[in-house]
Amino acid sequence: MSRTDFVRVRPMRLLAVLAVLLAAVVVVLTPRPTPALADAAGVGGDYVAFPTPRAVLDTRTGIGGVTGVRGPASTTTFPVLGVNSIPASGVSAVLVRVAPHAPTATSYLTLYPDGTTRPGTSNINITAGQNISNTAITKVGANGRVAVYNSAGNTGILVEVQGYFTSTPGTSGGGLVPIPQTRIFDTRNAIGTTTGKMAAGSSRTFTVTGAVIPAGAQAVYGTITVAGATTAGWLAAAPAGTTTGVGLLNYEDGAATNSGVAFKLAADGRVTLSNKGTSAVDVFIDLKAYFGASPTAGAGFRPVNTRLYDSRNFTQVGANATVDVQVAGTNGLPLRGVAAVAVDVESNSTGEGGFLKMWGVGDVEAPNSFANRAAGITRSALSFVKPGTDGKIRIRNSSEKPANLIVDLQGWFADPIPSVPVAQYAPTTVLQGAPPAGATASMVEYAYVDNIGRVVSGHQTDPDNFGSVQWTVLSGNEALTGSPALTQLTDGRVQLAAQHSGSNVWVSSQTAANAATWKSFSDLGGSMASAPAMARLSTGTTVLFAVDVDGKLWTYAQTGTVPYWRNLGDQNLVGTPVLAAVNGGVQVFGVDTTGAVKTIRYATDGAVSAWTSLGGSGVTGTPSVVLYPGYRLRVFVRAGDGTIATKLQDATGGTWPAAWTQVGTLAAAGAPAAILDPVLGRTAVVVRGTDNTIYRSFETAQGTGVFGEWAPVFDFPDPAATDPTVAPLTNVNGQTWIIVFRNINNASRVYVASDLPAATSTTPSRVAASGAARQRATDADPRQATDVPARTFHAVTLPTPPPPN
Repeated sequence: MSRTDFVRVRPMRLLAVLAVLLAAVVVVLTPRPTPALADAAGVGGDYVAFPTPRAVLDTRTGIGGVTGVRGPASTTTFPVLGVNSIPASGVSAVLVRVAPHAPTATSYLTLYPDGTTRPGTSNINITAGQNISNTAITKVGANGRVAVYNSAGNTGILVEVQGYFTSTPGTSGGGLVPIPQTRIFDTRNAIGTTTGKMAAGSSRTFTVTGAVIPAGAQAVYGTITVAGATTAGWLAAAPAGTTTGVGLLNYEDGAATNSGVAFKLAADGRVTLSNKGTSAVDVFIDLKAYFGASPTAGAGFRPVNTRLYDSRNFTQVGANATVDVQVAGTNGLPLRGVAAVAVDVESNSTGEGGFLKMWGVGDVEAPNSFANRAAGITRSALSFVKPGTDGKIRIRNSSEKPANLIVDLQGWFADPIPSVPVAQYAPTTVLQGAPPAGATASMVEYAYVDNIGRVVSGHQTDPDNFGSVQWTVLSGNEALTGSPALTQLTDGRVQLAAQHSGSNVWVSSQTAANAATWKSFSDLGGSMASAPAMARLSTGTTVLFAVDVDGKLWTYAQTGTVPYWRNLGDQNLVGTPVLAAVNGGVQVFGVDTTGAVKTIRYATDGAVSAWTSLGGSGVTGTPSVVLYPGYRLRVFVRAGDGTIATKLQDATGGTWPAAWTQVGTLAAAGAPAAILDPVLGRTAVVVRGTDNTIYRSFETAQGTGVFGEWAPVFDFPDPAATDPTVAPLTNVNGQTWIIVFRNINNASRVYVASDLPAATSTTPSRVAASGAARQRATDADPRQATDVPARTFHAVTLPTPPPPN
């Protein structure tokens, strides 16, 4: 390393500056907490129900500006916002009834925002001549329009808006409140009405509020089923006392037909149901949720349009069998605070008809169906359901034959989630990845979250010149917290993961390998209690690990069709886990609420070992782990009395000794950071002392496990505000390692390890520091003074990062 890269610090001048800093009043800036993810917290997502439908597309009459049948593989766009009393702005999504008219072939329709890529989902499946409908939720394009895709054949299309979800807080509408599935109306056995079919053209008025739905609810959502029809027809619902209402579903003759539906209630909680068909029918309604009338209560809607599960990629769901589908913890959804999800489930079976039930895993099985199908017919139905254990829903194929199931997510309803405070002086993360082809050394990446929640990235273009660091704020006005995680992807780009103050885990990556620019953050969901750890497996898969507020360890493998957070067990953990690469996977370490260290091995195929406790009592902060040849691990921790303790894995069997070995008597203020010195082959451990000085201790010789006395890395005052981070570094002089920390002003300091300079050096500050360092490195074992090179450190101050916005 070039001598010009080092900043020489003059002790007297530093003391004067330090005195001024210590005398100053320090003001800690705390960012405004991120609002909880619910409409009640001012984010929007309230539902506003229409008493009468707002037709936005009808190709039979030209509504929507389009007339005539839609052909195969056709896309039709039509205006929604600002049309037929629908607001021109402030709408995040619309709830619609979509109905094909006289289709000529087996097909499906997909609704999506105009101007965006068509998703790989569907909203209704049809066969030639079918007269059915389904409810769907879709976002609207930035131009206020929606697109509908017809897969095959010719068909007319009807789309009616029955309500909309707000994108901003308002004075109308309300959030969703889920309820246990409850049957409120059944013409077969006098539930909510009299016994007997509804005659053709007849209506029945009944009260919805009362036992389950509170007075004042503006609308309800559930499943409506029509049975016993001899001719096709449709049902409508209207608030009692009005003459027109929304269409609920088109039904067929013969087999039972059902659909998820939403309808508005009158002020007294009553609704009028009308049979618009030409035959008498039985009708039953199962409610699953209601929408309040206040924009300050209930769960707000968050639109998402993606496919979660397709049994055709695996195997059919057996007769009367169940399948569990991960919903929460995917596609940016948290694992907690999900009041309900809106999922469209498509099913088909060539053998015979059947019906589906759906409920949260771990909850009581749903008493009634939400989707029915006839043999050889593909049907889909939209339903709301609250995820259960680990964010999963369970679907039962109630049939005597296997069936294919397809599950599409259309959005979710968010309950409030407490914000996570921004951690003060979280340690910096450092990574020097593999060099590009033809290069001997790679650039160095630094990342930290400052005290106001900004993710700050430092890109050192020249590993021999610390003045080449380019700082960039990646997070805009978003607030994040904790130490970021860094890893290098297979294409050479670096990926960063951090915890958003809303509790989810966010990731970003460089736009290209070794670039100083970064992509926008993506939300991986999760709702964790601490910052994540991240590693790249030997297979190339990147995996994250994080701990939730219940102490469960979760992992997120960035691979597969639908990546998701997976529960690895409840061990009452706290804080950020620590990872160590081992043969065939990674070893994960964490500390539980009693201060005991626990570990689990995560294999490259996703398999995990049993949990092992390394013991300990009162351990605080994150452990530090050193990997030795043979994949043997040594763990360092801060014990309850503040001293540093260590434990080495057994060479055979991978077991751990019962006792911890104390490393000296120094009382540390924070967590240790340890590394295997690439030149000496001896383990070094550094900590921040109670005086905020960075101390270090070396093994007396390779593999002894005996450590010398603690001593300051430098003899002059250089107080740290963060715990130190250690990282290997390759530069023009070969391999070395660095200590990185930040001071009270969040200025980044680097100590670079190097061989002891010649005794004839004439640099006063370096002679003082190096001479003392040499003595301390050898005083534990004087025999090492002449035949083992000691280590000294050069101090570097990195360039100043950008100021706050």
